[in-house]
Amino acid sequence: MSGPGPSYARGTDDPTRRGFIRLLGATGGVVLGGGGLVSLLEACSSTSGSTSTSSSNQQLTMAVFQEPDTLDPSASGLITVGTISQCVFDHLIWKLPGQSGFLPGLASSWTVSSDATAYTFKLRQDVKFHDGSAFDANAVKVTFDHIVDPATKSKSAAGELGPYKETQVLDKYTAKVVFSQPNAAFMNEVAGFSIISPAGLQKYGADFAHNPVGSGPFKFKEYVVGQHVIVERNPDYGWGPSALRTGPPQLKQITFRILADPGARFNALQTGEIQFAPNLNPQDIAKVKGDSRYKVYTVASTGMPWNIMVNAQKPPTDDLAVRQALQYATDQSSIIKTLFFGLHRSADSVFTPITPGYDRATQAIYSHNPAKAGQLLDQAGWTKGSDGMRQKNGQPLNLKFINISGYGFDGISQLMQSQFKDVGIAVDISDQSFPAVGDAYNRGDHHLADFFYYDVDPYFLRAIFGSDQIAHGFNWEHYSNPSLDALVDRANGTADASQRTGLYKQAGQTVMEAAVIIPIYNSDGLFVGTSSLKGVKFTVNAFPLFHNASL
Repeated sequence: MSGPGPSYARGTDDPTRRGFIRLLGATGGVVLGGGGLVSLLEACSSTSGSTSTSSSNQQLTMAVFQEPDTLDPSASGLITVGTISQCVFDHLIWKLPGQSGFLPGLASSWTVSSDATAYTFKLRQDVKFHDGSAFDANAVKVTFDHIVDPATKSKSAAGELGPYKETQVLDKYTAKVVFSQPNAAFMNEVAGFSIISPAGLQKYGADFAHNPVGSGPFKFKEYVVGQHVIVERNPDYGWGPSALRTGPPQLKQITFRILADPGARFNALQTGEIQFAPNLNPQDIAKVKGDSRYKVYTVASTGMPWNIMVNAQKPPTDDLAVRQALQYATDQSSIIKTLFFGLHRSADSVFTPITPGYDRATQAIYSHNPAKAGQLLDQAGWTKGSDGMRQKNGQPLNLKFINISGYGFDGISQLMQSQFKDVGIAVDISDQSFPAVGDAYNRGDHHLADFFYYDVDPYFLRAIFGSDQIAHGFNWEHYSNPSLDALVDRANGTADASQRTGLYKQAGQTVMEAAVIIPIYNSDGLFVGTSSLKGVKFTVNAFPLFHNASL
């Protein structure tokens, strides 16, 4: 999900933190929360929902591509840590692909205030943390207070928590989470928060980062820096969601082996050293796609697709007609076929298809149409010269594309340079790395910029398009639309899910009509596992879940 550093994160109610590390998806970055709609899953096996204790000695090894920065889920923002946390910790509620609404987790029921400022959770009374201490309302309070504690230095969770005010312990098994402002995004976000053991946090203090204690299906066993993290079956587990597995997991142990190089991950998969791997090279995934010894998982994710941001303030892309021409000049299908062996799906919105607010009817406005691009440029006064390139009043139509080096857009930028040249637009590509590239984007040095953003809730629009996020946040389109700002804020203050989704559909249409992003492909998670691995499921933001996995 490497990318911008923590220096970009600001206050705990700052929307730019809400997915800050989500930017980096497949190329080395961060995590997400939990919430969403549909994904490709294994069918539930007959053992799903079992409460019996498994005596299996099966052990799984999964490759991960990052060294954990911390194993404290409240502090980290990395995908690797998020994957491990799904094993070690539980959530108050669950949002799973293929399931309507939210499912009970550590909370058996919940209510939301009409103004979306207060969320009250009735809690299970039979849950034990791995250290033997009991789960109760105080654990909810300790978890959320720990997230916003400046000493925690939260990289992702604090932003996801939003305008948090306090957690009130109404009784031993009732917790009320209160916000200073309406925060309808919280239901989606809380489905990804890991509830920690207060006793564990008190015992280990700062060293909780190397001794995580949760109530999940697996218990932390060992972390060897540079090599692996090991978790082992929690034999007492009996409170998992029935859609996954209520009782203890079938796997005795999972080893998360740290292999940064995708070629090394593929080789380890072929030799049998690992049985499950993310983020392999596209050509390697294509090699095994038809091989019966392996299974390729293409997992839909919520959030924002891989896209190119277009600077709406820097001439000539301050002209809507020019921005629209760029949309029509872009051939997403060719990019995906050439660079990714057809493994991804073309994007057509600011939202991925399973993100609330996606609406193909109103947001899939553009298609590859070079002739239409040429007409728009002609109408805007950009005419072709004898060399086929366009100019206006003696000035060439030349765009500056600042590409984030090694971020996954190198080939995309080059193909788009060629596609734009076909309609008479010259593009100069320069490569920069973080953190300097973020400064360049905030200054508006570019016409075109790279971006993608994983999140479980469409409120991420606030971080990407908020007028107050220009020059210091993630509004690298430099697009200011107070009406859009108000619409997004209104949506986040609307507790009714259908009304809220309708408002985000309007917001998505507004963004696409403004042509300030060029969607390229949807942010799917790609994994390869051995065919012997069964029962793996996924969250709505493409984290694997091993509650019911077996070999």
